[in-house]
Amino acid sequence: MRLSYWLPQIISLLFVISFLPVCMAADPRPSGFMDQKNMTIRGDLPFEMGWIKPGVNWQKYQKVVIEPVDTKHLLESDAWQEFGRTGEIQKDIKKLAMYTRGAFSNAFITDPKKRFKISYSMSPSPDTLKVEMALTELTPNKVLLKAAGYVPLYGLAVKAVNQTNPSYVSIEIRLKDAKTGEILAKFADRQNEPFTLVNVDQFNWYGFAEKRVDEWSVKLVETLNRKPGTVVSKSSNFNLKPW
Repeated sequence: MRLSYWLPQIISLLFVISFLPVCMAADPRPSGFMDQKNMTIRGDLPFEMGWIKPGVNWQKYQKVVIEPVDTKHLLESDAWQEFGRTGEIQKDIKKLAMYTRGAFSNAFITDPKKRFKISYSMSPSPDTLKVEMALTELTPNKVLLKAAGYVPLYGLAVKAVNQTNPSYVSIEIRLKDAKTGEILAKFADRQNEPFTLVNVDQFNWYGFAEKRVDEWSVKLVETLNRKPGTVVSKSSNFNLKPW
């Protein structure tokens, strides 16, 4: 079809978007997975809240162990019942937990700086960091059902309006000395689905959550690679890419 056919719809969509409130990530709520004592809002970290033990010799750590992702502390939500997927909840959670562990492992493996090696050893080693994580909040992709009548451009308006009531995913990350079990750092973050003009993730229950997990994994590696006093920026809440 010619551009002249779609131009009015494009203009209408941009008009709707211009009046939408900006969706910001809210502070993650305590889940019971880890003690949030001493955690504060840190402008130099890519997570909403964080704490790093002072005086840690990070250079001594050369390997990381990625533990299975905890899902026992997911905050209860009636969103699944609202969308009629009650019987699929456990499968959904298990799938995203496995994806999360794989994404964090891959982020360390593909790190250009090759700062850490992935370890699968069960024997605690003094040069190894243990990465423990929990998914503490997960709501389904609401656009998937709301946009059941999705068609190009018309459906984009549905996506835009949905940003006033987005889906969320939350994570808590704890870094430990694998030998002593001492907690060296704690991070927590809560993110909504990115504001997107074109997004194939609309057709995936976990598309937005997986995208956030990918971002968190990269940001954790960047945080561990950073030089003292440097800032690791947060991920963008706006995405123009359709993948």
